[in-house]
Amino acid sequence: MNNVNLIGRLTKDPELRHTNEGRSICQFTLAIDDTFSKEDRSDFIRVTVFGNQAENCEKYLRKGFLAGVSGRMRSDIYTDSAGIKRYPISVTGERVQFLQWPSKESEAEKAADQEVA
Repeated sequence: MNNVNLIGRLTKDPELRHTNEGRSICQFTLAIDDTFSKEDRSDFIRVTVFGNQAENCEKYLRKGFLAGVSGRMRSDIYTDSAGIKRYPISVTGERVQFLQWPSKESEAEKAADQEVA
């Protein structure tokens, strides 16, 4: 069984891209406080979501917003520039809950920014 549930704050705005076939992919990173640590520590988990969920994440989530993610954990492997093997953890999100919504002012600002672009 591979299920993970996370609640954290976005470290920056979500990044949306599309595959050549038109499939939406959105990536963002959640900062999750480690409440059991004696130090002031957080874990940073990369999250990837697909399809309509990806579109909605890009539309409604922003840096600092609180979000909940349910999905599957993945472990990758790569060798960094110093020759050290790294094993980053990421999550493929199956469900994202928006636990904080933008204010009316920030929605108006985003709409104005899109009109200018």
